[in-house]
Amino acid sequence: MHLPDTALLERMQLLDDKTAFDELYHRYWEKLYIAAYARLQNEADAKDCLQEVFVALWHKRKEIVIRQQLDAYLFISLKYRVLNHLRHRQHYQKHLDIFADFPTPVLPSADDHLSFTEIQDIITNTIADMPDKMKEVYLLSRRDGLSVQETATKLGISGQTVKNQLTSALKRLKDRLQRYK
Repeated sequence: MHLPDTALLERMQLLDDKTAFDELYHRYWEKLYIAAYARLQNEADAKDCLQEVFVALWHKRKEIVIRQQLDAYLFISLKYRVLNHLRHRQHYQKHLDIFADFPTPVLPSADDHLSFTEIQDIITNTIADMPDKMKEVYLLSRRDGLSVQETATKLGISGQTVKNQLTSALKRLKDRLQRYK
């Protein structure tokens, strides 16, 4: 297929033409990959960001309105995916750094092990007892590392609802763990 980008985009949007999408993918994949890799310096991360850009393009094909050249739109989309990825990487690393500073006991006592096991059980049970939506929000945020906005988008709820659910979930955990201070 040797159609201009606008024609391929139109076919993709109006006819759900997978072949048109594939053609756009093959036209821009390498250029976008080079740009992502230059910033991330990691092949897997660059490919992940690129995949997210193209998956979003396909899923949002009906709503998307591209006012400039398609390549400009794709590069801007990639820019935001890369920035989001870097923000998550820094957030994750910050938490790893905090835990790296914790002193490691040489040999934990039996009481410490029991307390740790009890705490794990309390946390697991508290999460299990949460209402379904609160549990889902909490797990997407804390287990999967999604941002408030990503969680809201994934669940089709507002960012404020996500914040409220997280606040309630964390309060429940704090209340249940209070006696272990």
